[in-house]
Amino acid sequence: MAPSIIPGVDIAKLTGPLVLGYMWSYCLYGVLLVQTYMYTEMFPHDRRGLKILVWTMFFFETLFTVLMTIAAWSMFGSGWGDPNAILQFNWTWGILPLLSGVHSGMAQGFYIWRIWHLTKRLWLPIPIGLGVFTQIFGLYWFAIKFNIAHWRIASLPPLSGAVTVWLVGSAACDVFITLALIGILWRRKTQTKFAETTGILNRLIRLSIETGALTSGAAILEIILWLAFQEFYYHFIPFLVLGKLYSNVLVATLNCRNPLFLAGSQTYMSAASSSTAKPQLQSAFWAEPEQKGGVTGVKPGVQVSRNIYVDHPADSIVMTNFNIASTPPDDTEKKL
Repeated sequence: MAPSIIPGVDIAKLTGPLVLGYMWSYCLYGVLLVQTYMYTEMFPHDRRGLKILVWTMFFFETLFTVLMTIAAWSMFGSGWGDPNAILQFNWTWGILPLLSGVHSGMAQGFYIWRIWHLTKRLWLPIPIGLGVFTQIFGLYWFAIKFNIAHWRIASLPPLSGAVTVWLVGSAACDVFITLALIGILWRRKTQTKFAETTGILNRLIRLSIETGALTSGAAILEIILWLAFQEFYYHFIPFLVLGKLYSNVLVATLNCRNPLFLAGSQTYMSAASSSTAKPQLQSAFWAEPEQKGGVTGVKPGVQVSRNIYVDHPADSIVMTNFNIASTPPDDTEKKL
């Protein structure tokens, strides 16, 4: 069968980026499955809000993957060899941008909440929240117009303004969130004098830079591909993977609370190799309120809690009960 030819159009630059986007999106969905399983196993008693957030994002990512599969089959399965399948998408492409807005809004909303939780001030969360609202508005405006145009590729250039607002707003929000978290944690680091706490803060700063670079870099790359190659489908590659990057980064950030991920840090290695038991550190950045008989909330910042173990000779006297009123005199005499 002779290949189909569209005059003046390089088909490889239309179908090739979609193939890459579909494959990489499937790979990231597999990573998300592992991340979600790890979260379920490691944090069965996590607060309900975080559980709802994780499973809601997993549900929408699964729905996105199902619709993406239908779109791929429509173009490369039942529509193979039909030039119209390349220039006019099927109905699933009218829903995919809406789901992408849900992914980005939920992930960025979580980090905005975390910034407010750390600072208890609104001068940072409110501007970032307005940026998130702006980019979601541009995305949904584009999605509505794209559905009205019956998903024709020829309708994209007139919607360039809405797409640009969406992409620029998304990248700007990711960059501001990353800079805000780094600034807050760096300020906490300069205020502490404990080496262990400084190590925890360094790790959190490094994690914020790494995760922020992933989502910000993908969003900026999508802007560049859209502005430079609107006639081709290169910009669909980051579009198909960006939502799963948001979900994977969020769940991976939650999973990093587990001490298992401290195995590569210097503090953990020195504690494991030392013969003297050392206290385990827990950052209040991720601390959860106790359910029974404990503190109902945690102040923002990083606090260090430790248990101190003292070695003593076998014939020494150790007092374990400091409540003299509750200790009978006879028992005290026996111990002494």
